[in-house]
Formats: sequence, structure tokens, C-alpha cells
Amino acid sequence: MIKKLQRKFIMISGLAVIVIMVCFLLPVNLINRVRVGNELKRTLRFIMDSGGDLSGLKETEREEGGWQDVLVDIIGRNTGLNLTPESRYQLRFFTVTFAEDGTCLDVALSHIAAVGYEDAQDLGRRALNSHSGSGFLLSNQNSYYYLQEKGKKHETTIGFLDCTREVRSLNIFFYVSTGFAVVLTAAFVLLMAVLSKRVMQPYIDNMESQREFITNAGHELKTPFAIISANTEVIEMINGKSEWTDSILSQVKRGTTLINDLITLSRAEEAEQVVLTDVDLSKTLQESAESFRPVIEKDQKRLEVQIQEGVHVRAEQKMLTELCNILVDNAAKYCDDKGTVSVVLKKRGRSGAVLQVSNDFEEGSGKDYSRFFRRFYRGDQSHNSKQSGYGIGLSMAQTIAEKMKGTITAHWKDGVITFAVTL
Repeated sequence: MIKKLQRKFIMISGLAVIVIMVCFLLPVNLINRVRVGNELKRTLRFIMDSGGDLSGLKETEREEGGWQDVLVDIIGRNTGLNLTPESRYQLRFFTVTFAEDGTCLDVALSHIAAVGYEDAQDLGRRALNSHSGSGFLLSNQNSYYYLQEKGKKHETTIGFLDCTREVRSLNIFFYVSTGFAVVLTAAFVLLMAVLSKRVMQPYIDNMESQREFITNAGHELKTPFAIISANTEVIEMINGKSEWTDSILSQVKRGTTLINDLITLSRAEEAEQVVLTDVDLSKTLQESAESFRPVIEKDQKRLEVQIQEGVHVRAEQKMLTELCNILVDNAAKYCDDKGTVSVVLKKRGRSGAVLQVSNDFEEGSGKDYSRFFRRFYRGDQSHNSKQSGYGIGLSMAQTIAEKMKGTITAHWKDGVITFAVTL
């Protein structure tokens, strides 16, 4: 139980760090990409408006402003350019013009050497078919930013700007930031793994104190219950039985059962390691179901057993027997009058099994059945005060199932409640 809580604590802490990292790095990388895209778009529009002639390019570099200018730059409404007279020797671009019917009219490659005529046409058609006015394209490990413009004669001119260096910088920033996030998350998870026991130590001490108290109190309470029972039996021998002595013995029996169940549950939770061996589940479940048949039929209820023979699982024999007894006993107690208790066992895969214990329960619609596994939970209808028990049986069943690396669930359908155990 403690190790399970530690694992959950570490997983939740790690998940929280991952969410924080994603919420931080995703917007940062997205904003960085949008900013670079807007800058490339403004540059390419300037080139296309000038007809590709940058011989008269003058200083156009704008001064850096405050955060307002940065925000305007990100959303693409800033018309300023980061160009200098040296930019005409650094920028590599070309244009491709298509007619309205898709025929290539012109290819201008005078300002680029890495792209041939066929490659330029291919890039132009890819941009034309992209149904987007601008964007990024990749060709031969080089990246290009394209921008479409419609002419007066319905022709489409597509300008391409080599942005391999910019895209590479974006990718490097993405990989570095992602790697940093992974390393930081791993370091945080490792730190939580080291400190988790110290963080949870007060809770661990509280659990151990509760278990110790339950065990000690249980053993201490057995003595007065035994004395009360013995004295009552002596009174019956002297004065004969009466409704008062029957009531005393009945309550002593209920109290003793509660003590034994609490001690069993405490010991089951305390056992961190359970030795699992090959157990014949078919035989164990058959014996458990048949032992309750007289009790079920005495209350004018029916027991239906459908157990596949030869089903073996990895389990602990005593715990498995206790699990079967709890489920069948629970179904027998809370089955509707003249209803049916059903016990079904099927093989699952090569070495697993599914055990289902069902009983009629007409008033089970709309209930939260996950709460049935809470300790001392007794629902208004299915776990009422007219039935014996203290609402810890299903909690014990869940603990036992988890110790044997299994799961237990409860669901209701068409007037029947079913508890299913998967091992």
C-alpha cells in the first residue's frame, strides 16, 4: 500500500512537471515560429514588390521597441523590415509564375544557385496546390518560404525565399528546449523518488499507528468478549435460555466477527509481499459456492454455478479462498428476496481468469458502485442495517485482489449487480 502511494505521488508530481513544461515550451516555440514566419513574409513581400531588384536597397532596419512592438511583430501587423544594404548579397530567392489554367509562364532564378528550373517548377506547383497563400516548403534538405500574389491578368506569381538557416535555428531551439525539459523532468522525478518517503513519512507513521492500534485493540477486546460469552453461557445453564441471553450472545458473536475482520484486513494491508503459487481456482470457487448453497436455499433464493474446469491462476491459496467466500457471502446477503445468486468463472488468456459473482438487485440504478469498496460503507438499500456485517468485506476483497496483482470492479445492469475479479 505504501509503495503504491509512493508511486502515485511520483507519477502525479512528474505529470505536473510535464504539463508545466508543455504549457511553457509549446507557446514559446509557436511564438518563435510565428515571429520568424512574419519576418520572412514581410521580407519576401518587399522583394516581390520591388520586382526582385535589390540594387538600390537602403538601410531599412527599424529600431527595437518595447513589448508592444514585439506583440505587434508576432501577430504580423508590423511593416518594419530588418534589411541592410548587405542583405542583397545574403538573400536567396526566386519566383515562379503560373497562368490561370496552371501553365508555367516564367521562372526567375537569377538570385539563387541551389535551385534548378525543374525544382523551381516543382516547388511552385506544390505551393500552388497547397491552397495557402504563404507557408514553408522543404526541398532537398533546404527550406523555403513562399508567398502567392495574383496579377492583373489572373496569373499567380509565387515568390520563394531561402530560409534554411532560419528554419534550422527554429529546429535547434525546439530540440534544445525539449531536451532541457526532458532532463529537468527526469531530474525532478528522480528527486521526488528520493524524497517521496520522507514527504509521506507522516502519513506512513499514521497508517502504521492505525494498524498497530487495530491489532492490539482487537486482541485486548477478545478477552472481555470471551468472558461475557462464558458468563452468559453459565447464566443459561443456571436459569435457562432467554431472549436476553440470546441477545447478548448474538452481539458478542457480531463483535467478535468485526474484530477478526479488522485484524485480517490490517494484516492483509500490512503484507507488502505475497508469495504467489499455482492455484486451482475452479476447485476453490466450487467449494466456496457449495458451502453457501444451504444458506442461500434456506432463504428461498437460487444458486447458479457456471465454473469452467481446470482454471489455474497465480495466487495465494488462503487469500483466494477468503476472496471467494467474501464475494459469495456478500451476494447471498444482499440478493433480493427469491432472487438468484450466480457464480461464473471463465479462463482469460493463457494464465488468467475472470470470476463473476452476481445477484438480483432491482433498486441498484444510479448508484456509485466504486464506493462499495470503501471500508465501513453500507448503502441505503444494498447494505442496510437489517443485514449482518459492517461493510468491510468488499474492502477486504479489493485488498486481497490487489495483493494478488488482480483487479475487482462492480457494475449494475438490468436489475443485477455483478462483482468481477480479474486475475
